[in-house]
Amino acid sequence: MKYLTKISGFLAASVFLMTVTICPAGAFPEKPYPPRLVNDLAGILYSYQKIALEQKLSAFSDTTSNQIAVVTVNDLEGYSPAEYGTEIGIRWKVGSSEFDNGIVVLVKPKTADSQGQVNISVGYGLEGAIPDSYAKRIIDNEMIPYFQTGDYYAGIDRACTVLMKLASGEISEPSEKKDNGASYGMYTFLFLMLLVILLSRRKGGGGNDGNGGRRKFINDKEDFIKGLIIGNILSGSGHDRHSGGFTGGFGPGSFGGGFGGFGGGDFGGGGASGNW
Repeated sequence: MKYLTKISGFLAASVFLMTVTICPAGAFPEKPYPPRLVNDLAGILYSYQKIALEQKLSAFSDTTSNQIAVVTVNDLEGYSPAEYGTEIGIRWKVGSSEFDNGIVVLVKPKTADSQGQVNISVGYGLEGAIPDSYAKRIIDNEMIPYFQTGDYYAGIDRACTVLMKLASGEISEPSEKKDNGASYGMYTFLFLMLLVILLSRRKGGGGNDGNGGRRKFINDKEDFIKGLIIGNILSGSGHDRHSGGFTGGFGPGSFGGGFGGFGGGDFGGGGASGNW
């Protein structure tokens, strides 16, 4: 009787495990073919945004071998964001088999019936460069504030920029304050404005140039000031949309080439999640 009980228990466990193993197959999206890094299954990005982001991430993959896959879905099928994102990374084999240097950025948009959820899953090989606390900070500082306004592209793009910098060793830690770059730009702008004022006073004090020379100087000065203002606005816009609080880095036009496919990377559950 004991043996029958054990056999019955074993069979029941086997059926359960088979159900768990078989059922999730339909819960997760299949690996894209042709291969691509931006998979907007929820339809929250415009075509030009997907193209720009794909070019940016493909170039980064070609240059560093680090791979960042962006996936948006409408339903997590009962899984937590961490489980879902990690499972995609494992099934798709994001990253290279040699370095396990893949990242999955998962976004489930907010709807009238459900909250928005986001997760960053980090492959084994990048857990040292992007620990869980860094991933959480990126989600809280770079993604959710934009997601709350409905600007999914800006949040995803900013997150990818910071992740690229961390993965490639350009920075060692994501910034906690997002106004550092803007403050620096403002100080530079004020310094240059002060320099222009001082130079104009010095130039205006002389009487040897004549009216024509003074008029030309005033026009040149006005053009210079306009250039400074426009340059400051553009630099501020660039910081806000792409730099993630850091100057320089990767952009859609930084490199060329297309994505060649996932390379066999593995994941162990590193990363962080958030919701709004």
